Amino acid sequence: MRFRDLTFYVLAILMLFGCDEKERVKASDENQHQGMAPQAPATAGHEVKVEEVIQAKSYTYIRVMEGNEEYWIATAKQPFEEGMVLKFDQGMEMQNFDSKELNRTFESIWFVDQMRGAAINPSRASGSVSPYGKEKQVKTQNVEVDKVSGGVTVEELFSNMISYEGKTVSIRGKVSKFNSSIMGRNWAHIQDGTSAGENFDLTVTTSEMVKTGDVVVFKGTIALNKDFGAGYTYELIMEEAVIAEES
Repeated sequence: MRFRDLTFYVLAILMLFGCDEKERVKASDENQHQGMAPQAPATAGHEVKVEEVIQAKSYTYIRVMEGNEEYWIATAKQPFEEGMVLKFDQGMEMQNFDSKELNRTFESIWFVDQMRGAAINPSRASGSVSPYGKEKQVKTQNVEVDKVSGGVTVEELFSNMISYEGKTVSIRGKVSKFNSSIMGRNWAHIQDGTSAGENFDLTVTTSEMVKTGDVVVFKGTIALNKDFGAGYTYELIMEEAVIAEES
């Protein structure tokens, strides 16, 4: 990696992580004498594979592999997953960085403002490929739940997608995965034991809090071909869902 213009990247990183400015500035002051090296833009950029993900309150910490080199990256909070392939152009290294939130000291960590790639369509078991060829990680589970009265199933949604676009529906399912406070919303994956081709898992955005393993009834609006940016596109997704009470 080539290095230049420390001041420019220090200011850029502080602006990026402004929502935790006091802690970040303090960390910068404490670590400056230990050595901080800005990473200059590379001609071909950097392509890394995600090996580990830690979701914190405001940021996502990811352990990555670039060729034979392993290192940590911190960036604005996003729903990254193990196995994803990402690209970035520039960042700033901080050595011996003490994260108060994680209660952990990173010997070296790179703060990166923009990560690209790794589109994952959590509705598919296979064939869901990122711009760089990586398949998604959601797996089918042995689930058996009854269809909610007046509601739909995963099979019905994906078999008749166009007819459900823009409509508010209810669905009962078992939470197979849950991530909170990413892009201003919580993300749940639910399965009900039905499927349409390779589609067995429904992605739900919500303000509700649930746990993996919960069986819940979500009521929300169906959207098609939803693009949240950063490569996150969804063929079908339920949005602004609430947990519905059953009569």
